[in-house]
Amino acid sequence: MEPFFQADRLWPAGHRELQLMIIPDLRRDDELACLVKSCRDILREHPATTRPVPDEALHLTVQPIRPPTDGAVDPALRAALITALGPVLADVPAFEMLIGSVLTQARGVVADTHHNAPFDDLIDRVRPVIAELCGPEAVTHDSRPAHMALCYADGNACSDALQRRLRHGLRPSHARITVNAIALVETVQIPEHCLYASTVLHSFPLAGASR
Repeated sequence: MEPFFQADRLWPAGHRELQLMIIPDLRRDDELACLVKSCRDILREHPATTRPVPDEALHLTVQPIRPPTDGAVDPALRAALITALGPVLADVPAFEMLIGSVLTQARGVVADTHHNAPFDDLIDRVRPVIAELCGPEAVTHDSRPAHMALCYADGNACSDALQRRLRHGLRPSHARITVNAIALVETVQIPEHCLYASTVLHSFPLAGASR
């Protein structure tokens, strides 16, 4: 494992990015809350190399919306995206996914996902809308397969021992997440805290979502 926020991942100073995200509700999805807590307990055994993602920053990226080279977020474009995406997302049925297993990666720890067909359909619906408004270069990144980052590494270490602890120590190793809304957020990097911080600009309810 090696530090996540190296030069190849750092954004220019002042850079901000719009993204569509699934933001978990840990008060509702108690299975997921337990999985996250158990994972953090294990990560504390490796304090020199792991920085767990706090509750408020947990998310699954649906679609990053790459900004112009100056990194500015145009308020008019933001409003146009909200107007255009609203009816598209209102036609997407709310759904569930299975989160897990938890896997170590080269630069952090992620939770894999299963039952991803609704997530993939969601991406296929929003990408053409974003490309039409922002240009095809805005959707160059495809976030499939869905995943949730649980920590970003801030040091160098062999990840084998950590993966063994996650595999044997996380029981149950999976949890359900309910997806009934998609958030449009503005995201910034905070490398000194190994963190992406996001401000919700708009929440789009999905079809059938409880009010």
